[in-house]
Amino acid sequence: MRRILGLVSVTATLMVAATASNAGAATGLSSVYVVAGVETSIPTNNTSRFAGGALGSGGDSAVWEASVAHAALSSCPFGTNASCAITGGSFSLKSSNGAQLAGSFTGGSVTPISQQTPCGKQVFGVSGALATTSGPATFTATLTHYRTILFGTCFTYFATITGSLRRA
Repeated sequence: MRRILGLVSVTATLMVAATASNAGAATGLSSVYVVAGVETSIPTNNTSRFAGGALGSGGDSAVWEASVAHAALSSCPFGTNASCAITGGSFSLKSSNGAQLAGSFTGGSVTPISQQTPCGKQVFGVSGALATTSGPATFTATLTHYRTILFGTCFTYFATITGSLRRA
């Protein structure tokens, strides 16, 4: 629980920083952003939505959001070395210096990494290719599902995502 609260605190701080004026920031997008965020809703039709904050290699901060469409996670169960394909979705980033980036996922995968039994944390690797307004980019992250047993059923109650966005 402390880790969850810590990540939420860092994400909130990044989001506040991204909305603040930053007169010393570069006038364009950074080539790399370190991103942190949370899943903002229950996945619907195999589409997961995320939002969070980011720090750019050029010194800017940003807010971002993504909608990632993927094959059903049941098609890539833990322990099988199978990955689920990313089949679409969108990504947007707004920098503290006014620069913006928008794009769509053109491919990639969600790969199960580890799972605590009987109903603990699940960790997935996310690797997505993006076509953006400033050219190709990659989104690489670790997605963590936090789960508990509720009324005899294993239930995901929170999810975090951390990683990077790299523009080509």
